[in-house]
Amino acid sequence: MHKVAEIRAELLGGAGIAVEEVKHADLVSFTCLKAFAFDQRFEPKDAHDLVYCIEHADGGLDDAAQMFRETLEGRHGAVVRDCLSILGNRFAKDDAVEGYRKDGPVAVGRFELGEGDEAEQREARLLRQREVNSVMEQFLGRIASEAAWG
Repeated sequence: MHKVAEIRAELLGGAGIAVEEVKHADLVSFTCLKAFAFDQRFEPKDAHDLVYCIEHADGGLDDAAQMFRETLEGRHGAVVRDCLSILGNRFAKDDAVEGYRKDGPVAVGRFELGEGDEAEQREARLLRQREVNSVMEQFLGRIASEAAWG
């Protein structure tokens, strides 16, 4: 679950131009990594990173969801299902709690906007928490509409 990027760089001292292929995590593997990290460490940066990548995925939420659906059918499907369960538990509403109040959106809001107690800052955090919750529920909904992962 990786992509390959070609990197070209001019070497120091006039030693020419080097071309290298570098493997890097794709959206699915990076999101899984960050979801497991957040679930185990509760670091706000992990929540921010995974939401940021989903929000800014090439092709938008539809393409991101398609990548996840395709991976669910492969050999890493069980890991991806676990990741999606974490995202649902940490970022989406359930019968008892509105999604924006869950620890995932709260962590993103605090990481991005600080933990101050001023009224403006609290309002901005609540707005961001609602945005994060909405993005994650739309994303999970697009996956669930065509794949069983829950």
